[in-house]
Amino acid sequence: MRNNKFLKGLAKILNNRVITAFILLIIVFIIGEIIVPGFVYFSHIMTVLQASFFLGLVALGQTIVLVSGKEGLDLSVGSIFTMGAIIGAAVLDGKNINLPVAFAVILVLGFALGLVNGIGISFLGIAPLIMTMAWGIVIQGALLFISKGSYQGGASSILESLGNGYLEFGIFSHNIRIPWVVIIWIIIILIAMFIFKRTTIGYILYGIGANDRAANLLGIRTKVVRMSTYGFSGLLAALSGMLFLGYAGQPHLTLGDKYVLPSVIAVVIGGVSFGGGYGSYIGAVAGSIFLTTMTSILVTLGLNESGRQIITGSVLLILLMAYTIRRNQV
Repeated sequence: MRNNKFLKGLAKILNNRVITAFILLIIVFIIGEIIVPGFVYFSHIMTVLQASFFLGLVALGQTIVLVSGKEGLDLSVGSIFTMGAIIGAAVLDGKNINLPVAFAVILVLGFALGLVNGIGISFLGIAPLIMTMAWGIVIQGALLFISKGSYQGGASSILESLGNGYLEFGIFSHNIRIPWVVIIWIIIILIAMFIFKRTTIGYILYGIGANDRAANLLGIRTKVVRMSTYGFSGLLAALSGMLFLGYAGQPHLTLGDKYVLPSVIAVVIGGVSFGGGYGSYIGAVAGSIFLTTMTSILVTLGLNESGRQIITGSVLLILLMAYTIRRNQV
């Protein structure tokens, strides 16, 4: 009897996608430690979290879009991410005094570009996959036309401190360093979780994702809300690109390409439903860290880009197939 209760309890835990995502994360860190001793040292974990932040911020936008339902998806985040870095560099021009203006320009432009996706999807009835992919290509072409392959300006010293700097303090005889972007990410996670779970905005998002018709009958303007989710997805992608500028130093036209599909996969690994109305950002956080850690291990092993893509794609395909089979069995 006790064994049955234990097995049922274990099955219940494993059916929780957020818990599963964190279990996978622990496993991949253990594998990393076996391959490279010292992989789980605090300093290296902080480095992994620092690199994961940018994907995690883009994944927050994907979470908002997916939770709102109608098979939402944003494949323009890569282009908007790149825009955040390129336009941010041009407005900043390496000067700290330009930082407030640069952030304002990037956030407004990111939201506006994302809103175009929302208008096409919510009011014109264009499929999210087609709309966001096409709009991403348009943005990429516009950036190429504007920049002509030459990128002006650069990050300011304050932005570089945000991207690469850290908070340093001592505990007993240990020197602790926590990257600023990790601290920023923790704050964003707490705010996002509060909004999703404790505010009217969160209830509305989950409500329209779970049952669009019922939400309409309650007087919720579902098309406007869903349109806005794409605006916020664009805003977060642009913000991530701007902060990445401080991390990387110089922008380039393909900067955001590596965040498009991983941002979708991260939220799916974390338990966010493509059908809408279900999921949690904390799961997407685990998914983002998992993907970044796995990439770090493959780089450490010395695999070239093609090998990393094959292994990463295979692992993710297996995980998604396992999730799909388990969901169909429930």
